[in-house]
Amino acid sequence: MEPRLDTQTGYLLVKLGALAGARFDGVLAPLGLRGRHVRVIEEMRGASHSQQELCQATGLDRTTMVAVLDDLEQRGYARRSRSTADRRKHVVTLTGAGERAFKEAAQVLAEAQEAFLAPLSAEERDQLHDLVERLRITTG
Repeated sequence: MEPRLDTQTGYLLVKLGALAGARFDGVLAPLGLRGRHVRVIEEMRGASHSQQELCQATGLDRTTMVAVLDDLEQRGYARRSRSTADRRKHVVTLTGAGERAFKEAAQVLAEAQEAFLAPLSAEERDQLHDLVERLRITTG
């Protein structure tokens, strides 16, 4: 008999990631944001980036990035303009409203993470973080 998928660590990680993503998107919804918005805003903090640079940094494809930036620009969180160095490129800059939205999102995400990890002790949380970070570094 073949082993069940739900007994394999990789499958459990995929399921856990989906659960965490849905929970985090749920707490961001009242702010009009999703996880991908916050990921892009975080990358934009402190510097202007081209849309291509943001795609590379966040792992989002071009079509999704355009949609995310459209959303952020519509909310007044980001501004797109032509690059002064290369007129073929657009650069994206975070606005003050975008910075404030990021800080609010970071707070609700921290609270959601606390609730999500509540079944684990502090030591278990640290261990989980260290293991996941090691896998991310060595496989990413």
